Amino acid sequence: MPVASFRHLRPGIMRHTFFSAVALAGCLVSVVPRQAWAWSRDGHRIVCRIAWQLLDEPRRAAIERLTSAYRNPDGQAIGPYWDACSYADDARAKARNTPSWSRFATFETWHYANVPRTTTSLATPPCHELCVVTAVNVHSSQLSRSLDLASRAEALFFLSHWVGDLHQPLHLGFADDRGGNDVRPIEGGYYNVSNMHALWDSGLLGKLLGTTGWQDFADALARDITPAQQAWWIQDGPTHWAQESYNIATSPAFQYCEWQVSGGAAMCAARPGTRTLGPTYQLEFSDDVKMRLQQAGVRLADLLRRALE
Repeated sequence: MPVASFRHLRPGIMRHTFFSAVALAGCLVSVVPRQAWAWSRDGHRIVCRIAWQLLDEPRRAAIERLTSAYRNPDGQAIGPYWDACSYADDARAKARNTPSWSRFATFETWHYANVPRTTTSLATPPCHELCVVTAVNVHSSQLSRSLDLASRAEALFFLSHWVGDLHQPLHLGFADDRGGNDVRPIEGGYYNVSNMHALWDSGLLGKLLGTTGWQDFADALARDITPAQQAWWIQDGPTHWAQESYNIATSPAFQYCEWQVSGGAAMCAARPGTRTLGPTYQLEFSDDVKMRLQQAGVRLADLLRRALE
């Protein structure tokens, strides 16, 4: 079994995982710019709404103070906290072309981590440069220690975003296909997406939401989380959460890559050809999508409780 155990994952995810006894530690993570819009805007709202529902009133008040006081480089307010949870994506996009936003360019590659295809078990830490795994610790520390109100607000927004990113399976992927952005086409007519990364950003979640508003969906997910799940899910840290995502993404049913063993070495090789995905795929992974959103919300709430003491 990989170093990060499956104890937090439901049996379906254990079934998806190819390896049960192989562990290759010490992998290197390559950071290559790529498009990575995890969970879509509604997905990030859902994660932050779940966290909000699990927080006490003093911490909610602290979040509201930080969010309401903040102004972006254009002098505009952000809106409610759950809207601010997509600020990292907005800032990255504007930093590419707008001088007043250029200080956010440093976060271009913080949204994900690329690993070698021979990886089965993530190292701790899993990247030599800053990536989505280490970004959680950076902004958690900034939120708890900074004395500057604007810096704390940005730390809140970015931390909340990183936790959501880390729970989207294809934010732990491979550089040569840009985390599934170059895995295309997705055919079958069921999903209105062009590639596998977009499928996991918005395609599956869009089908789950249907005509339900994101906030009602988030509140229902929050109500379904048990105290035992909350206690269980916060036992480990960001590297373990990344391992969970990687295990899902590299499972055979996911159809991202194919595990091969040659000469005693294992690798998840690129899976050629078109993917025709529809209701069967949706049924296979709907529970995984919901649980990853719930886990992200629970873990974010725990980080915020500690940072906002």
